[in-house]
Amino acid sequence: MRTEKHFTGTHSSRTNCIRKSVALIISLLIAVPAFCLEIPSNGKKQKEAPAILAPYTTVKDSVWTNHNWEIHNDTIFTNQYEVKKIITSYDLIPDTIWQNEYVYSTKYDTVFHYDYIAKDPAYNYTGKIKMSKPFSFFRPSEVLNKPRVGLVTGFIGGLYVGANAWWSGAWYSKYDRTKFHFFNDWGEWNQMDKIAHAYSCYLETKWTYDLYKWAGVKEKHAIWIGMLMGNMWQLSIEINDGFQKKWGFSWPDVSMNITGSLLFGLQQYLWHDQRIQMKISAFPTNYSKYDDPQIKARTDKLYGTSFGEILLKDYNSLTFWWSVAPGAFIRNPNSKFPKWLQFSFGYGAGGMLGGYKNVWSKNDLGGDEDLTNVDPADIIDRSDIQRLHRFYFSFDIDWTKLPVKRHWAKGLMKVLNVIKLPAPAIEFNDNRHGSKVAWHWLKF
Repeated sequence: MRTEKHFTGTHSSRTNCIRKSVALIISLLIAVPAFCLEIPSNGKKQKEAPAILAPYTTVKDSVWTNHNWEIHNDTIFTNQYEVKKIITSYDLIPDTIWQNEYVYSTKYDTVFHYDYIAKDPAYNYTGKIKMSKPFSFFRPSEVLNKPRVGLVTGFIGGLYVGANAWWSGAWYSKYDRTKFHFFNDWGEWNQMDKIAHAYSCYLETKWTYDLYKWAGVKEKHAIWIGMLMGNMWQLSIEINDGFQKKWGFSWPDVSMNITGSLLFGLQQYLWHDQRIQMKISAFPTNYSKYDDPQIKARTDKLYGTSFGEILLKDYNSLTFWWSVAPGAFIRNPNSKFPKWLQFSFGYGAGGMLGGYKNVWSKNDLGGDEDLTNVDPADIIDRSDIQRLHRFYFSFDIDWTKLPVKRHWAKGLMKVLNVIKLPAPAIEFNDNRHGSKVAWHWLKF
């Protein structure tokens, strides 16, 4: 139970420090997009190039013919507009060949009639080289759309403020605070927590990039905004952790956050594509298999019982994947290798009943308190349960490479790419008491 000393002036100063840190990060969330959009890369103000509002322009052409002016439209295409050749009709032309004076044969030559239509279904071909471009909310803007930039920035800022309010009220308020400090948790949870940081920052970077690309921000600017904002999200968590007695500001966490954002940013900068994608899969662990009520009580308190709690806390139930698309590395345009097929390499863990070891106090089922001064009679030691490292190889699908035309459907494919598709997998582990290889007909 908290006592009155937790609400002294020292606590207020810590709270004010956290609030100032959060306010600084919110200011950066607003300032970073504006900085990337307004300041040229060389630091000098440059004259803006004229914006291309459409992949084609229509120019009126006047011709004097037969004592009359004829005015018609000429369509000039830019390199943004791509067309494909289609067959509209064909004619069969008979070709008669006399074999002799009594016998002849007739063959038919096929003459095809072609036309051109837009590859992008958003441009509707009318048959007179005129396209109508309907406005679509889900379609990314081809030029900088400032209202969309404002909408995205406001949405992210509001989400950030709401998330911080939730962290402070529903999470951090349950634990004792102390002065800001650092700690090294690299070995905790068999490094699953570190990979989770890389995955979270990869995802936050990717989604921020997608939102600003939807708003018409240039590629390199959207990449930088995504990477900076992804790390800002994670940095606010580290700052809060730094004031918690149970945790601390973790440099290993920060390094993995940067790694996750770089995994996205470097690929997008070099290839303009995500050929190596981070994904996640989850399936609840059955702790009843140990047939021990103390273990069941420990896991219920430590990891929770709902699927949402398990997804956030139970690293025994999670697997992180790196899905690689070999087809994306094949340069031959005639290659039949499917672009959507991915090979997946996964990492998971098992048998973990604590951050570092399977020993805990029965009076602290939900924590990893220092057991130095705990009565030995209150200590539960299940070191006999091995803490496993698990490595997987499986198959996956890159949903964004499927032939989807609707822009809202393309957005849905990006959301589906967050999760590893359940598929057969082979597992390699460091089990000391059994087989080191296992086969899963369907690995979640």
